[in-house]
Amino acid sequence: MSSLFKGVALFVALTCGVWIAVLWRWEVTARDMSLSDFVIYLGVLPLTVFALVLLLRRASRGALQRQAAAAAAGLSAVPAARTTGTDDDTQRHATVQLLAASLMCAAGTSAAELLAAAKDGAPRPALDPELRDDDGLPVFTARIAVLDPASLAPPLASLMEAARARHAEWAGVVPQEHVQRALAALQEPLSQAVMALAPWAARFATPAGGAPGCRVRVLIGLPADWTPFEQALGHAFATAVVATAEPSAIPAACLEVTSGTDTGEELLLQADRLLRALAREQLSEPLIVAACYSAIGEDAVDAMERGGSLFSSAKRPKGRIPGEAAAALVLAGADWPAADTEGSVPHLYRPTVLRRGKSVDAPGRIGSDLVSQAISQALSASGLPSEAICSLACDADQHTARGAELHGGAHGLLPHLDSGEDIHLAGTVTGAVDAVSALLIVACAAECATAGGQPCLAVTVGDPFTRMALVVLPDRPLEPGGATPAAAPAPATK
Repeated sequence: MSSLFKGVALFVALTCGVWIAVLWRWEVTARDMSLSDFVIYLGVLPLTVFALVLLLRRASRGALQRQAAAAAAGLSAVPAARTTGTDDDTQRHATVQLLAASLMCAAGTSAAELLAAAKDGAPRPALDPELRDDDGLPVFTARIAVLDPASLAPPLASLMEAARARHAEWAGVVPQEHVQRALAALQEPLSQAVMALAPWAARFATPAGGAPGCRVRVLIGLPADWTPFEQALGHAFATAVVATAEPSAIPAACLEVTSGTDTGEELLLQADRLLRALAREQLSEPLIVAACYSAIGEDAVDAMERGGSLFSSAKRPKGRIPGEAAAALVLAGADWPAADTEGSVPHLYRPTVLRRGKSVDAPGRIGSDLVSQAISQALSASGLPSEAICSLACDADQHTARGAELHGGAHGLLPHLDSGEDIHLAGTVTGAVDAVSALLIVACAAECATAGGQPCLAVTVGDPFTRMALVVLPDRPLEPGGATPAAAPAPATK
């Protein structure tokens, strides 16, 4: 229906343009018009122009698809080069299970709530009750209303004392407000991720006098603008959260926490490398990927104002809207045994991650070729035709060039998706949440795939440079013969 309306609108616009040009020409030349002139110039000519425009659009769309396919063939090694560079077809089309996804953002505490908010356009970022810009005016923010950083005061105080004991130069240093809010947002999703592994508690048990059971690697993404003290505090806090999550299914000896300042896309690439390495070693061990971010605080807003990136409807209508969020994904190889619960587990194909040469926030025209390439490569990794994708989840917003970049890149490859019903723009309600954005979108794509029973495409454009695409299935993929593979026996663990 949307395509029909667009076609009618295009025809009306072209017809009006042709009529205006013809009538103006007749007026200036004072030509004596005949009936055949009216038929040819006011009837046949608009139809001819409309047909030519349709042919040109079809030709340009075909050229774009050929270009994307050629780019996929030439750049198909880009994601794999991050792992081995010599993956065979089995590795290239491998999937991982998304055992659980937990999140917290201004739009809700689940992927379903975030998708519903994106569809309804509410709650949208609003004027903040506390924060002001340099002109004393309230700034637009996407604040988590239920967040209570004060509840973390006792555990954070203990962790800060331990950090200061190791580094004398940190004496008297305290974390900024937005750092405390980010950690407060992280606590619940990270705890839920650990608790989601409770059905497999037996695999993590440590026999008396024996080696630790199955390991769980935890990758934590912390904001790059945090100070070394704040990053050390964030690592210690995440370690404490996973060690004390209740009901505890994982002994401390089985946990391995790593933190860094990677983007969300880089975190998912790192997870892909780890899971592929475990598969080659015939080890079946799960992985938790988590990230947190907040720009809700005077220091964070001041930094954005000084950097010229803070959104302002008058001064910077294409600026960043401060947001805050945290998310955690529990991933495992395709051979990880099923839990004794009903329902399917979504599977993720390998991510395609590419990097722009120019920031999406830079002045000038923003192209969408890289998004097209990422989508094309993600489809190639899944082995699915573009028509099989029934929905798309993305972190694009509607006030920056990200929305145009997404639609320009997706339209040529996925013309059957309706922009109002099938494409979900989470960035319109979350604000800017940096590394958390990619994890939120994977969670939303998994929710779309599971709810609709059809493949969904996850695309990220929130970062100024990095672009990612991956395909999510509602259940494990079919084998070449069309049969669903049987659950594999539990592989050996370390």
